[in-house]
Amino acid sequence: MSTTTVPIGIRSLAVSFPSIIRTNDYWQQKYPEMLHPELKRNKRSSIISSNEDDGFTLWSQEVAPYLSDPFRGNVERRVLGENESSLAIQCQAATEALAAAKLSVEKVEVAIVASLFADRLGMDNTTELARKLGLNCPAWNLESTCSSALVALQNACALIQTGEYGNALVVVSQFGSNTVRERDTLAWSMGDGAGAFVVERLKPNQGILANKIVSTSATYGAYSHSLEIDEIGKPRIITQTGENASSLAETAVDFVRTCCQEAADRAGVSLAEIDFFAFSTPTAWYANVCTRALGIEPERTINLYPYYANIGAVFPLANLYHAVKEQKIRENSLVLVYTNGASATAAATIMRWGDVALGTAPAPPITTRDTSIQLQQQQIEKSDRTEQKLSKTKILAVPPEKREQIVIEYLIEWLSNSLQLLPEEIARDRPLITWLDSLMAFSLRSRIEADLEIRIPIESFFGNNNLTNLSQLILERLTLSNLVISQSVNSDRESERETLSL
Repeated sequence: MSTTTVPIGIRSLAVSFPSIIRTNDYWQQKYPEMLHPELKRNKRSSIISSNEDDGFTLWSQEVAPYLSDPFRGNVERRVLGENESSLAIQCQAATEALAAAKLSVEKVEVAIVASLFADRLGMDNTTELARKLGLNCPAWNLESTCSSALVALQNACALIQTGEYGNALVVVSQFGSNTVRERDTLAWSMGDGAGAFVVERLKPNQGILANKIVSTSATYGAYSHSLEIDEIGKPRIITQTGENASSLAETAVDFVRTCCQEAADRAGVSLAEIDFFAFSTPTAWYANVCTRALGIEPERTINLYPYYANIGAVFPLANLYHAVKEQKIRENSLVLVYTNGASATAAATIMRWGDVALGTAPAPPITTRDTSIQLQQQQIEKSDRTEQKLSKTKILAVPPEKREQIVIEYLIEWLSNSLQLLPEEIARDRPLITWLDSLMAFSLRSRIEADLEIRIPIESFFGNNNLTNLSQLILERLTLSNLVISQSVNSDRESERETLSL
């Protein structure tokens, strides 16, 4: 059942990006030590640990091909130059969206802006943007991290549906490159950009059919933000991987299934009827995670991550723009857009695509080689080794003096499979940071916690901690966990005896 009675949707669409296209060569030449050149990786297939369809296993399978690539599948990212401003990029996108819709600034009735990490610290730049564009209408900021575009679209449609306004200009941007330190590997995945679209009435049977938005509060703490003063005395926000980063992997499949299926149910269509899926892709493997989670063909979506890196809230607009350019979307195509904003909302919107006018095409990528990692038959071929299955029960079943060796072998095997190294190349006394970046540390922690049913603090994988330290911590946690269970069982038995005696 449709959630709207009047056909309302996107009338025009534009995207805008900074002029600088930064390739991996930038870090290879400027910070070669970040790439751990001492690790010589062998070209072997990674191992799929399970065929189960649970969310974490599915995510792990899609991550596996990228673990031996230090840049995690990213090739290019658009970043602000010294003489460029976020405001200028936003203005360009907005101006082109208005021009494509043939709508003058005087006739814009309301503007909704989502500006993540814009030039102005601590405040959004909505007012400044409205002044620069020459808008005289009400304008306000709306933010829901990477789901900001879809949340703004839903709000704009609702306002027009009630008759409060006749049209809306939505401007969405993210400028993440200025919030990360260049020596942090998170910088490899951060890109900048802006997008804009005009929302108004469309032809009958076109426009938004249904929305589904859910809370992603379970991912709170996936990223941390702090204030620091740079070398010229200017304050800026610094983004880093947070303590709860593993929650992004653990919840990704559930969120995409819940949002997309419920949106389809509300629209009265099946996922099989959708012509094109536009998934936000904050990682190189995210599109594969979504297509597998929903059981759809990869050809029905697009993955721009290798060329833009993570552009957050701008991704749905960039995906739609490029899909139209590549004729994957045509007028009257049934389109589903999905976004997942950490610590905010996940959203799915189903729309019947209208006669959407487009702004000027962005500069093409400068990398011409194939950047995709192809998986044969949707999974990686297994090598002649099989991954060791380990559980809390198996460890506690062997004599105490043999347990540490079993745990170390288990950890070495995971590192060997993930890094495509021989087991003998991984020394137990070497700091874990030699092998692990933040992504791999959280992946390993999640694997340990899922297999062994214990909790391990993320700091145990950094600093001078090595395999021996980690294995000893794991055994301590296992022993404590077993002791608590034993005490609980004994307490229950004692309670049963007291009840019987009464």
